[in-house]
Amino acid sequence: MLPHIASLLDPIPLLGALLSLPLVSLILAAIIAVGIAVGIAVSPRGAARRRSRVRLTPSASTAVSARYTPEHRALGIAAIAVIVIFAAENLITGYVLGMFGVSLNGVVGWWRYATPVFTASVGVAILLAMIATRGSTPPERPVVSARRTWLTFSSRVGSVGTALALLALTTTTLLAGLASSNLNGGPYVYLEIDVPNETIDPIRPWFYGWAYGIPVLICTAALIAVVVAALQANSARAFLRPETVVAEQRERRDIASGISRLAASAALLALAGALRFIAEGGSIAGLTVGSDGRSDTYDAFWRYGELAAIGGWVAPALEITGFAILFLVTAQLAQGSESTAPAPRTAESRAAQ
Repeated sequence: MLPHIASLLDPIPLLGALLSLPLVSLILAAIIAVGIAVGIAVSPRGAARRRSRVRLTPSASTAVSARYTPEHRALGIAAIAVIVIFAAENLITGYVLGMFGVSLNGVVGWWRYATPVFTASVGVAILLAMIATRGSTPPERPVVSARRTWLTFSSRVGSVGTALALLALTTTTLLAGLASSNLNGGPYVYLEIDVPNETIDPIRPWFYGWAYGIPVLICTAALIAVVVAALQANSARAFLRPETVVAEQRERRDIASGISRLAASAALLALAGALRFIAEGGSIAGLTVGSDGRSDTYDAFWRYGELAAIGGWVAPALEITGFAILFLVTAQLAQGSESTAPAPRTAESRAAQ
C-alpha cells in the first residue's frame, strides 16, 4: 500500500503530467511574464528608457500618438486573441465536449495545431491594413531619409529568433508528414512501427501526419507573408515631420518587435503541440498481444523514438516561452506612444498661442 502511495506522489511523473497540460503552461508563463515586466520596469535600462522620451511640441506629440497608439493596441489585442482562442479551444475540445458526451476520437483535429498560427496571421493582417490606411498618411512636411527595408526597424536577435521558430515548425511538420502513412487511401494520420522478426502487422498509432501538417503549413506561409508585408509597410511609410523622426523611429522599432514576437510565439505554440503529438506516437516501445488466456509481448520501436521523446519533454518549455512572449506583447495595449512626451510649455510658447 505504502509503495503504491509513494509512486503516486513521485514528483517526476506528476511534474510531467502537469507540464503536459497547456493550461498549466499558460499559468506558469503568466507568472514569468509578470516577473520579467517588473524586472524591466525597475531596472536601470527601464529608467533610462523613460528618461530618453523624446520631447515634442504638443501638436507633434498628438500627431505621433494618433498614428501609432492604435497600432500598439492592435498588437496587444492580437496577442490576447491568440491566448484566449488557444485556451478556449483546449478547454472545449479537452473538457467541455467530454462533459456532454461528445467524443472526438477518430476526428482529425488539425485546427488544434493551426489555430495559434492562423490567429496570429489574422492579427498581423489587421495591423497591416491599419498601417496601409490611417498609418501611412502623407507627411505634413517633407522628410529626407535613407532607403528603408522590412528589416530596418527589426531587432537582429528578434528576427533571428522568429525565423528559427518558423523554420523549426515548418521543418518538424514536413519531416513528420514524410514519416506518416495512411490506410486504404485515408488521411495521413498514422505512424507505422514495425515489429522486428515477427509476422505481425505494424503498430499504427495516430501521428502528426500530412492531415495535420498541411493546414499548419498553409497558415505558416500566410503568417510569413503578412509579417513581411507588415514590417515593410511599417518601415517604408513616410515620417510625419522632421522633428518627429527620432520618436517615430522608436515607435516603429516597437511595432516591428511586437510583430516579430507575435509570429514567434504562435509558431512556438504550434510547435509545442506538434512535438507532444509526435512524442505520443513515436515513443511506443512494445506491443502486447493477448489470446487464450495468455499474452505475448513484442519489442517495437520507431528509429526516431528517442528524438520524439526528447521533443515531448521540450514541448512544455516551448509552450511556456510562447505564452510568456504573448503576455509581454499585451503590454503594448498600455504602451501607446510612450517614447514621446509633450515639451514643457514656456512663456514664449504661451504668448504665441
